[in-house]
Amino acid sequence: MTNQTPNFYALLIGINFYFPHRLPEGNYYKNLRGCVPDINHVETYLKDTFNLTSDQIIKLTATASDNPNQPQEPPELLPTYENIVAKFKELTAKAQPQDQVYIHYSGHGGRAKTIFESLKGFGALDEALVPTDIGQPNSRYLRDIEFAKLLEEMVEKELVVTLVLDSCHSGGATREMSGDDRIRGEGFIDTTPRPTDSLVASLQELAQNWQTATENSRNITVVNGLLPEPKGYTLIAACRDHEFAYEKVFEGTERNGALTYFLLKALREKGTEISVEELFNKVSSQVNNVFVRQTPMLMGETERTFFGGQFVGASRKAPVMKVDIKKNRVQLRIGQASGIKKGAEFEIFKFRTRDFKDEENRIARVKVLEVQASDCWAEVTYIEGIRAINPKLDQGMIDRGMFEIGSPAFYLSPGLKQIRKVRVLLPEPKSPFSDLELVKTQVDGHRWIEFCSETETDENVDYFVSLNSEGEYWILDANKEPIQNLVFPIKIDEPEATKRLIARLIHVARYETILELDNEDVFDTTLNGKLKVELGKSEKGEFIPFNTGGHVPVLEESEKFFVRIHNESKRILNISALIFQPDFSIVKFYPKGDESVAPGQDKGTSIELELPENYQEGVFIIKVFATVDATNFQLLELQPLDQPRPEVGDKKSANALEELLTAVVDEENPKRKITVVIDASEEWTTEKVEVVVKKSVV
Repeated sequence: MTNQTPNFYALLIGINFYFPHRLPEGNYYKNLRGCVPDINHVETYLKDTFNLTSDQIIKLTATASDNPNQPQEPPELLPTYENIVAKFKELTAKAQPQDQVYIHYSGHGGRAKTIFESLKGFGALDEALVPTDIGQPNSRYLRDIEFAKLLEEMVEKELVVTLVLDSCHSGGATREMSGDDRIRGEGFIDTTPRPTDSLVASLQELAQNWQTATENSRNITVVNGLLPEPKGYTLIAACRDHEFAYEKVFEGTERNGALTYFLLKALREKGTEISVEELFNKVSSQVNNVFVRQTPMLMGETERTFFGGQFVGASRKAPVMKVDIKKNRVQLRIGQASGIKKGAEFEIFKFRTRDFKDEENRIARVKVLEVQASDCWAEVTYIEGIRAINPKLDQGMIDRGMFEIGSPAFYLSPGLKQIRKVRVLLPEPKSPFSDLELVKTQVDGHRWIEFCSETETDENVDYFVSLNSEGEYWILDANKEPIQNLVFPIKIDEPEATKRLIARLIHVARYETILELDNEDVFDTTLNGKLKVELGKSEKGEFIPFNTGGHVPVLEESEKFFVRIHNESKRILNISALIFQPDFSIVKFYPKGDESVAPGQDKGTSIELELPENYQEGVFIIKVFATVDATNFQLLELQPLDQPRPEVGDKKSANALEELLTAVVDEENPKRKITVVIDASEEWTTEKVEVVVKKSVV
């Protein structure tokens, strides 16, 4: 940039040198080597990129000199407690509302006996930044309560604040690791008596600000023990609680903090308009790949560009952490803690993609195979531009930047399973089962099932088929238990018995796929969890629910009860209720036309259930769909078992959810990828309840 950026200010603090000292029990803060170089590089970057002048950058550093008792810098430029507090206040006074403020700290983080016992309690600790002169008799830490107040004053003035902390906190460096001079923190607790007054604000002001900032935080502090949850500013911290902030030689002979090094590297490569989240995803993965015990944190205002307040929107994406060419997979930074399950699908896009409908930036599709608490491994199932059944990664794709650390993987769906695997348990080598594969192709919808090969394990099997002692076909579930409600046997010697068997398998596969249809979009909280379905009776005009706490009610046939549907979202929802019956039929029973429910309101209907012929007992499942747009659920209806599927016509889909439903019941290709869930995911939710119905006892 050739012109000065007038609304940009920076406070840069780097501490390599700590005055010689001994704290209780012989503890001390060792000198570091990479902190001042960090700050020098950040300063150079800001000047070169934004053409900042000397009065826009406030810099405090402590650099070791030939004299072990004295740093290179004069006293007024050293990062002492007094100077740090003064420069924070100077910057806050100088900057105007909506100005950008960038703060970068490289140095030790520490812990000390609290000087705020009335607020924190006896024996509590203060987390702190460690000034260069901490060993002097009257020196002070910049403690957590003070730091929070300084930042709050900037937020109150409406400054756009970005804070980077390249340091350890909360004892991240244990006593066993304290000899490692690459770590920016120590494992001890400083019990040295310190001054109890503050240059930041009065103790009453500090206490009031801290109580306000932590009143909704269960853990009091969430940023490595140092700060309350950031509100009004953006924070990138070097590591998580009880982890390590490392420095090392990355280039030449100079040390740098891992966070600072990769942060500047990404900024130089990707430019100033990179979003906070994009930058963090790239930097965090690179740091963690080098130091497995260091995982950076991102908190606060994350939906904007890193430099400046430009809003870039919320994200449904997770970053690529690693690429494993040999195993044709990638590692994503998202896992069980975010609700991800095996089978979930993502699409990977080029780095810095923000429009995830832009097919030109799409690289590949992946499917999750292994899930850990905070990450997962996903197999590459499709690569853009490569028409192959089993596409494979190669080094050329990495070299060309197709798969890049930090590239966004956009969540598609939980991986709805349509195709069902069937294993035949042969009673003898030669049996009527030998023609099943051939006969299957003669039955409509035959692509819904697939017979397992001999090499596939039973854990991949959905249904088993065998013969019982009466010469009847059995269909068993994945646990090899007979599927309930298949009350009409098919004898092996009946006409077209094999075709009927396959038709049943297809019907059961359809039924269970539709029953499992749920919106499990872990990134969307607009509708998910906001639909409540209750069953109950009316007593003296009052609705009395009887399915609370997960209880499954047992009713007599034709016993009247009520279904009440409550909308707990903030949107008007269209309601459609389907009933899954014991004879494997699916019928929409409510409403007859269109019905909508306003936020916070209820709708419902009375219902009586009758068992199919020859059934003495059965489980009915009521599944309610709530949608933003009116949607055609006729697509999901099924006739009872052994009856043909009703014609649903070729009506064109009216919205993205209808496209999804069409894909679910696709007669010709149930393996088809349901990518339309990208658009449909925020348009619907569903909830289901069960009721057992028994024949009346006369």
